[in-house]
Amino acid sequence: MLIALVAATLVALLVGQALPRAVTAAPAMWAHIALAVGVMTLITAAMQHFVPVLARTRGAGRWMGRLPMLMLVAGGLAVATFSGALDYGWISGAALLGLLAVTLMIAWMLGRARGALGRPHPGLYWYVAAMACLAAGLLAAVAIPLLPQWHNELRAFHLHINLYGFVAITAIGTLQVLMPTAAGLQDPSAAPRLRTDLKWALIGALLIALGQTFLPALTWLGAGFWVWVLGRMLLSWWRLLRSRLFAVHGSVPVLLAATLGFAATLAGLLIEPALARNVDPNSGLDGIGVLTLFLPGFLMPLVTGAAGQLAPVWLAPTRPVAHHRAGQARLGRWGGARALMFLSAALLPLFGYRCSGMPALIALFWFGAVFAVWLYRNDD
Repeated sequence: MLIALVAATLVALLVGQALPRAVTAAPAMWAHIALAVGVMTLITAAMQHFVPVLARTRGAGRWMGRLPMLMLVAGGLAVATFSGALDYGWISGAALLGLLAVTLMIAWMLGRARGALGRPHPGLYWYVAAMACLAAGLLAAVAIPLLPQWHNELRAFHLHINLYGFVAITAIGTLQVLMPTAAGLQDPSAAPRLRTDLKWALIGALLIALGQTFLPALTWLGAGFWVWVLGRMLLSWWRLLRSRLFAVHGSVPVLLAATLGFAATLAGLLIEPALARNVDPNSGLDGIGVLTLFLPGFLMPLVTGAAGQLAPVWLAPTRPVAHHRAGQARLGRWGGARALMFLSAALLPLFGYRCSGMPALIALFWFGAVFAVWLYRNDD
């Protein structure tokens, strides 16, 4: 299922970024195709893969293994609502369905933590915190149709707690371990850093969401907490992986581009009023300048870089390590070039360029073609 969800997410990101310029529809519909249908479902399934590893316990059972599909249905309902196929009140129903899935997911993760063989890896609690942020965002979505006088505030909180809480905490918590693994090394400081930095990441996410909702000054403070977390991680990478960060091939440079892209989104938050004025009104971004950074500059390299490293293992977990490495090499070929394209998509909007997403779209399509060929050749 994970491989199918990776492919679906690649398509969702491509559709959500490319079609708004060609097809007239509610901007929120395109954002929910990429984020709710694609990313939310994939993250849930990936967590179900990683949590048993982090807790050294059994995997998801038959019914829990179907939970990502419940997330997919919730995301699909949101897309149908914003497309006009359903009444706007269905937003609350979609959010409640997602909230049910999140509650079950948190309960399952905490249960795995309690049943862990020894002390669970601290990365598990990053996933619990990320899901808690998603729950807060979904609660805000439930309230939007019920409290129309608070529409803008609830919408802002929903957006930013999902981006800088759910997605970012999941991503940065995973990258702390995934990046050294992709480089073929171990980072002994990763676990202690994960243990101490979760509170700063979570506080940063909450402050950003509240700052974008009520008090803009809190955004600066929240971004500062996230910069602290990113700075410690990047410094560790520089000391340990310096020779591999700027490679021509592999997933490492793409994952680095995703991390730097996330840093660019923090900068974008702080200059968002100026950034929003430079957004094409026909781009489907509804004047929310931060999405012009977050989707192509962070999510696209994150998904492609992680897929390049993990997909060979997910597709054939029982095959020899040499087989996995061959697949990783194939998917990561010219990863450094794609990393530069993704990074340009993260930086160009800061200077007001409206076509900044084009390099990322090209890189995403390039990886998607490589991924499709690799998958076809490995189809048993």
